[in-house]
Amino acid sequence: MKKTFWIINLLLIISIAFTSCEDDGPSISKETLKTNKYVVDAMSSVYYWNKTLPTIDYKKEDDTYELFDSLLYASFDTELNRNIDQWSFITDDYQGLLDYFSGVRKSMGHSIRLFRLDDTHLIGFIEYVEPNSPASEAGLERGDMFYKINSQELTISNYSSLLNQDTYTMTFGQLNNDLSISPISPSVSLTSTVLQTNPIHLSKVIEHEGKKIGYLMYKSFIDDYDNELEAVFADFKSQGVTDLVLDLRYNGGGAVSTAILLSSMIAPSSAIGDVFINTVYNDDLDAYYRSQYPNEEDLFTSRLQENSNNLNLDRLVVLTTYKTASASEMIMYGLSPHMTVYHIGEQTHGKYYASATISDEDEFGNWAMQPIIVREENKDNSIDYRQGLLPDYPRTDFVEASDYYALGDPREDFLALALEYLTGVKPTGASLKTSSKPLIPTNTEAKFNHPLEFDMYINYK
Repeated sequence: MKKTFWIINLLLIISIAFTSCEDDGPSISKETLKTNKYVVDAMSSVYYWNKTLPTIDYKKEDDTYELFDSLLYASFDTELNRNIDQWSFITDDYQGLLDYFSGVRKSMGHSIRLFRLDDTHLIGFIEYVEPNSPASEAGLERGDMFYKINSQELTISNYSSLLNQDTYTMTFGQLNNDLSISPISPSVSLTSTVLQTNPIHLSKVIEHEGKKIGYLMYKSFIDDYDNELEAVFADFKSQGVTDLVLDLRYNGGGAVSTAILLSSMIAPSSAIGDVFINTVYNDDLDAYYRSQYPNEEDLFTSRLQENSNNLNLDRLVVLTTYKTASASEMIMYGLSPHMTVYHIGEQTHGKYYASATISDEDEFGNWAMQPIIVREENKDNSIDYRQGLLPDYPRTDFVEASDYYALGDPREDFLALALEYLTGVKPTGASLKTSSKPLIPTNTEAKFNHPLEFDMYINYK
């Protein structure tokens, strides 16, 4: 059985429970009741933690968003200071969700990282800039530091509202060693626009110490760009690349199918056909699939696939930050039983679960759910599901370097470390010394990211 057809079965399971809904009171519309029932029936069937669902009378809930949130696995991990399920969500903009999956996003075209200066104040750095975007047209570059939005200093209490605007003015500055700021003129005004994001931000071949090393800065696993991704590896192969640096610092995940494709082009040829990922559903779905497809050998297994662009590598260097999540992490833990995966950077986000889009235009209208439905395991199940992947060489973006070079520049901090690991020689002029600016990294920007920012989803086509 092809996994691409499973969504049909999921929806069949859900649809079996549907009957007409009767209004339980004048304050709740029939449409809301119908939507609420769809939510409860779907979550009862496919949600990974479906045995934990509380007993809630959907006929008394007038807010479908609140109903959905009340159904989520409420267990809180005190050590990690987060809910076990912090990723499932619902939306009444199904088309907007599809657009996001395909890389169509309203944005100013810059990715930012926030840091604390003290208990109150924040500053931000530009991580990268999208080409042909408002940010690129304004001349923003990686490493630019800003500390005011609309003339207001960024603080813990205001950063979310200031950065969650379609138009704002950024004030830039130079951060001094004593953490004082020297303003830089002029300020820059930006207005967000709808952009088509190409997840392949940069690919190149770097010749260093007699080696040809591929570098790929990959921002998101968008399956609409799989052909372009294969073209990158075809180029790497034609140029005789013998090593690869995969920059996933700002990649929050995406399509599982693309993660399998990318890994299949990286892995040693001896691993092709071997287990890449095993998928675990809730007990009810597990039993259902086993009963429906008793002769399917790889019912819950995804294997590394034959691909003409396979580089046949025995080691891989991955660059990460805390934003590295889901499908990005899958590349690392899925390949680690088959090859050396050397990890430079920060501890990753720690998301080993995948969601699926549950929608039905007739029954659910413009609504769509993105609940967690599976946990992904590697071949030897060697994952600590309570935390992100720990680096072999810890390094913090924008903190432990005194100079900020463009992505793909051999002197850039993380890439220079990767090249040194692969060849034993650091690039000339590399910024490998520790900065004297003791910034405090923060992941507060998660509060204004898209809900899919740290998501991995199973895409059914």
